[in-house]
Formats: sequence, structure tokens, C-alpha cells
Amino acid sequence: MLGNMAPKDFLTWSLLTLLLFLRFCLCQDEHMETAQNGPQSPPECGCRGDFGYRAYQGPPGPPGMPGNHGNNGNNGAPGMEGSKGDKGDKGDLGPRGERGNHGPKGEKGYPGIPPELQVAFMASMATHFSNQNSGIIFSSVETNIGNFFDVMTGRFGAPVDGVYFFTFNMMKHEDVEDVYVYLMHNGNTVFSLYSYESKGKMDTSSNSVVLKLAKGDEVWLRMGNGALHGDHQRFSTFAGFLLFETK
Repeated sequence: MLGNMAPKDFLTWSLLTLLLFLRFCLCQDEHMETAQNGPQSPPECGCRGDFGYRAYQGPPGPPGMPGNHGNNGNNGAPGMEGSKGDKGDKGDLGPRGERGNHGPKGEKGYPGIPPELQVAFMASMATHFSNQNSGIIFSSVETNIGNFFDVMTGRFGAPVDGVYFFTFNMMKHEDVEDVYVYLMHNGNTVFSLYSYESKGKMDTSSNSVVLKLAKGDEVWLRMGNGALHGDHQRFSTFAGFLLFETK
């Protein structure tokens, strides 16, 4: 290409090349001087500029997307046993449990006492009694279970064969000195009661007996001599009951 160029054109092209080279050299010198003497106004040539001042850090950006869940770590070594804690408050009453299974049938119990074996009586004297050599009649009957004590005659009739208990308490009337009373079993005297005290004074006496009776036997009290005291305080009483049946 340069071989085909005219001498005049070649000269012109050589001058332009030299000017550009000189201008580039001058720009390099100015750049070196600017770096030594501080910032200067930007050069007129198209060479590299000065380094700028460092700017302030901007605000943080928005948070990124959460990362994937990491793998589970290994189990740690067991810790030391802690101290026993305080006793907690009493909990609420729990719900009622279901009904349990029906239990086995129990053993047969002992038989109860039939009506004919429920025997007991107690009579008392609310008025004076002085009919000598006769059966004592009591004015009041407090207990007569089974109605085996005859209120009109003062006699007890045994409803079954068995062992019976009887007791009698009396108070001597103040108008007499002594009193005899006998407990009778079918006309036979079983025991006697005796009380002695001078006139104007009262005295008490008592006795008890356990008898084996047959069904239909009778037990009563017979007045011997003297007189018995009777009032609302019931000092004179006659009582008895069945202990057990015999066969």
C-alpha cells in the first residue's frame, strides 16, 4: 500500500503519525505529574483518568432466600441427674372409670333368727302389790317380742325348747318388815327373794336364773308374804329372753 502512495501523500501521513505520537507522550507525562502533585483537571487527551474517592457503603440488600435445612447433629452425651423437684399440686379428679366385671357369688351367710325364736319381755310395777300367796300381776309391760308373756296372768310361756334367762328386781313396801317372792317353773319353786327392813323404810333385792325349758313350760313369780312397792320409777321389774334353741 505504501509503495503505491505518492511522495506528497506519504509525507503528509508521516507528519500525522509523528504528531499523534508526540501527543501521546505529553499525555503520559501529565498523567505522571498529576499522580505526584494530587488531583488536577481532567486532561484534554483521551488517556486514562485519575482514581476517584472511595464512596460510602450503601444500605444492605434485602435478605436472601432461606437455605436448605441442614443435617441433624449427633446425639449429645447424657447429662448428670438433676436434684429432685418440689412436690407438685394435686391434680384434678380424673374421669370416672368404667364399671368393673361382676364379682363371684359370695358364700352363703348364716341363717337369720326366725320369728318364733325372737323372744323377749320386760314388765314393771307402777302400783303397789300385796296379794299374798298369788301370782304377781305387773301393771305395765314395756317389751313383749313374740307376745309370749301373758299380761293378764303375769306368766311367760316358752314357745320352743331352749335355754332362757330370767331376772327379777323388787322393792319392799315401807308398811311391812319383810317380803318373800318365789320364781316358779310349772308349779315348782326355782329360787326365792327375801328382803328385810324395819317399817317406814324401803329395801331392794334381785335375783337371776338360766333355765332349760320345753315348749309350753310356764315361768312366773309368786308372792309369799309382805308387799311390793310400785310407782312411776318402776323399781320392781320382771324380764326374760331366749338364749338359744335346743333340739
